[in-house]
Amino acid sequence: MDSTFYDEYNITQILLEILRQNQNISNEALLEHAQELLKQLTFDRELSSYTEFRLHKAMLLYVPPVLLVLGVIGNVLSFFILRHKTMTRQSTTLFLAVLSIADSLVLFIGLFRKWIGEITGLDIQHESMFLCKTITVLAYSVSHYSVWLIVAVTIERFIVVCRPLQASRYCKQKRARKVVLVMIFIFLAINAHLFWTVELTEQNLNRKTVLRCDAGPNFVEFIDRIWPWIDLVLYSLFPLVILLFFNTHIIRQVVRATAGRDILQNGPLMKVDSRRNTKDANLKLTIMLLTISFTFLATTVPMNVVMIASVVWRNEMDNPKQFAKLVLIRTISELLMYLNHSINFFLYCATGQKFRNIVLRMICGRSTSNISNFSDHSQHLYCSRANNNCNGHKSENETAL
Repeated sequence: MDSTFYDEYNITQILLEILRQNQNISNEALLEHAQELLKQLTFDRELSSYTEFRLHKAMLLYVPPVLLVLGVIGNVLSFFILRHKTMTRQSTTLFLAVLSIADSLVLFIGLFRKWIGEITGLDIQHESMFLCKTITVLAYSVSHYSVWLIVAVTIERFIVVCRPLQASRYCKQKRARKVVLVMIFIFLAINAHLFWTVELTEQNLNRKTVLRCDAGPNFVEFIDRIWPWIDLVLYSLFPLVILLFFNTHIIRQVVRATAGRDILQNGPLMKVDSRRNTKDANLKLTIMLLTISFTFLATTVPMNVVMIASVVWRNEMDNPKQFAKLVLIRTISELLMYLNHSINFFLYCATGQKFRNIVLRMICGRSTSNISNFSDHSQHLYCSRANNNCNGHKSENETAL
């Protein structure tokens, strides 16, 4: 809903413009235009009186800059940390590093543009045919790509946890690079139709004709009715089902592995430590990736519900109070969706010990390095006394994140 409210003067000017452009218009048609404009005026004025609508406008003004600052800085830090020489042994870190780039693009193309539009009333997507088509394709592609990177890393974790004998074959950096590149081409191909199904179209808005990036004349039914459901399936519903399926199996296997730890207590000390450290490292990484998956589910499911509800209760749009509530709920759901693209850095810090240590080393510098050196020295003494090497500790360092 446009925030510009019609007043009586605007209505008069619009009617005069209609008469100027079409002098043969009948009195009945002119009266119909006047009634429609008056209805719009009443609707807009009533809408602005509701707390829900004012809260919706305030959230669009103040929440996006917070998400943008936290998200972009966090994603940039995540990328460099995940590509740190101590983190690149695993294919998982490649997926997560690319995810940080995709999330940043989502924030720039989607949230930043939306926020600037809220402040200035201008949207660069409507400025030229090239920008209209390119931004639309990129916006959908990077959103889908970001989500399916989470799916890819979840499937990889499933292989490591539930099919460990096949992990050495499938979970390699080289294979991960191929998957990352193939996924880019897949989602660009899926969304390529937007290059010809959307275009700049002329629309009458507030006394004048404006250009808006919208469905082309021959594709209105597809873009307005069919494509939103395809997007819903690609961005949320299908990934939701896949993540629930694989995460259920991962959690079940983790519970079994944790329950079986007590059996290892009867083995030789260093052998037990080696197995325990490897399992602990895998468990830490698994917990972190599960956290990312379930955060995605928690932040995107509300948007799914809102999109479906918008279709089911389409007739309620004529009621200003119901419309104000729906707009507020949609805004909250949309900001939650962007939150998913902003907080991975903090999830890594909260659940990834090795990631957290690198962050502390970057912040504290020498002091954290000294702590790390002390830990290495203590580890060396312990291993020497046991008259064995530290394979268990090495395994943990290489696999933990």
